[in-house]
Amino acid sequence: MASRSTQPAAAATKMILRPVMTLRGHQGDIKSLDYFPDGKRMISGSYDKTSRQWDLQAGMEIEEVQDTCDDEVRAVAVSRNGRWVITVTNSYSGDGDQLKACEVETGIVKILNKDRPPLGGVACIDISADNTLLTSGSINGTVRIWNLDTGKLVAGPLGTEAGRVAAVRFSHDSKKLAVVAQFGNCLEVWDVKTRKLNRRIGKGIDSDGRLSYDRPVFWTNKGTIVALFCSPESL
Repeated sequence: MASRSTQPAAAATKMILRPVMTLRGHQGDIKSLDYFPDGKRMISGSYDKTSRQWDLQAGMEIEEVQDTCDDEVRAVAVSRNGRWVITVTNSYSGDGDQLKACEVETGIVKILNKDRPPLGGVACIDISADNTLLTSGSINGTVRIWNLDTGKLVAGPLGTEAGRVAAVRFSHDSKKLAVVAQFGNCLEVWDVKTRKLNRRIGKGIDSDGRLSYDRPVFWTNKGTIVALFCSPESL
């Protein structure tokens, strides 16, 4: 007969998080944040049509690099080597997408979709760990991959069935791409080189008037499992 322990369970550790600084400047909702590799700077993108960089040691905005855009800023990202800063803008309805890549050291700016083809309302981006590729996911359910050095589209739109895309994430070896639906419970994993779907779990659904939430997705350090977190409202 199996024995059952009578010892009380260890008490849960209570963790209280307190802010160490408050950064002020944006006049609208902040949609996206990312850190520079040195951990001393941060970039933010807002519906106030600006992206701003912050000195985290001084607790102040670096005003000389503030970028005023034509439309709302939907996403920002910094490459792991600190070479690239990516800004995505579009209108409230998802029209007029612009993907802008700035090379930090030279200040050279590339508009990846310079002819402004419709991208379906880009909502999320990610840069590969080898700093060569950018992926974008849109509210019309399309996913694309861009080469940062050439500025050219190298894959897409991929035939995802996730519906509105909430998150995209390259694996640590930059060989696979995870795509997460904004509504429902759908996860897809794509092979970056072959552009083929490796696996799909669940399916995307129509919004049915539901509120929109971000769906973060992460790869483990082993690069074999994707951890997906969804709020109950999506089910």
